[in-house]
Amino acid sequence: MHATHESPTPCRAAGRGPLRALRRRGGLSVLGAATALLAAVMPATTAHASAQPQESPAPRTEQAGLRLHAYVANQSDNTVSVINTVTNRVTATVPVGAAPTGVDVDDRYHRAYVTNHGGNSVSVIDTRTNLVTATIPVGAGPYGIAVNDRLGRAYVANETDATISVINTFSNTVITTVPVGTSPFGVGVDEKTGRTYVTDLDSDSVSVLNSANTVTATIPVGDTPVAVAVDPYTGRAYVTDQGSDAVSVINTRTNTVTATVPVGTTPYGIAVTSWRPRAYVANQGAGTVSDIDLRTNTVKKSIPVGQAPTGVAADPAFGRVFVTNLLSDNVSVINPLTKRVIATVPVGNGPSGVAIG
Repeated sequence: MHATHESPTPCRAAGRGPLRALRRRGGLSVLGAATALLAAVMPATTAHASAQPQESPAPRTEQAGLRLHAYVANQSDNTVSVINTVTNRVTATVPVGAAPTGVDVDDRYHRAYVTNHGGNSVSVIDTRTNLVTATIPVGAGPYGIAVNDRLGRAYVANETDATISVINTFSNTVITTVPVGTSPFGVGVDEKTGRTYVTDLDSDSVSVLNSANTVTATIPVGDTPVAVAVDPYTGRAYVTDQGSDAVSVINTRTNTVTATVPVGTTPYGIAVTSWRPRAYVANQGAGTVSDIDLRTNTVKKSIPVGQAPTGVAADPAFGRVFVTNLLSDNVSVINPLTKRVIATVPVGNGPSGVAIG
């Protein structure tokens, strides 16, 4: 599918809330404190080797035209902005539940699934009409979500009650609830193997679920793992370790970390492109996106974007990368070839998750 998150010093907030300007171990920063912190740390301006050894200068042509929209979850105004990826303009704003955070798209059924962190639910949007057609109750504090088209499942990380809700995307019902770790947060799927990868903020690990929804492994990673993305060609999983300012590279055959890539301050979202061996990491504290060459596991460029970049999604149709800027209330559109922002799209308040569909 498409997929698609701490302060340098520990600090316990009064309580957990849905607006994630910065996560930090032991608690959640409030927006005002996060804004002050970001103002201090941000710049003034706002191994595919075996499977895909050569970079492709453009997206694969057979995918062109299939996915023409980006779906952005706006935490603070309970909406999803729909961006036309041809014009880079918002064409619709869809009301959803309380504090939407994560989003992913099911291309087979033409649906976008949105986690409502404050509503303990998932909103289902018909992407042909931009109307909410179902609201699915899940566990407490849902955050990350990933859709596996091949299995017809959506996996929701319920941070507060430490579970994964597994949704049948045909019937839009929860078919099972799986206990996972202590604070599950980000979710990524490998459609070829049917495995699901779940980051755990508090235990500094990634849990692996098989297609039977059984936890088969727990992989130690860096400090405060937030997001995870799986390379569809090599099967490697890439995890943003927010407390370590790094990305852990997991060999999914052995379930071991084989490399650690230093990136910017407080990395959050990550996306792996399907048309070239690259991963893009949103560094919340630095206000940048790290461009990682997956053949060498090195950062080739740090691209300045908006304030508190959070979610990342790669558009295979036009070869663009979309980055939500939580505190700028907009989305940066990056051309990976020039490594520059080519458009800035105003969206709702507190944009977080983003997915292409």
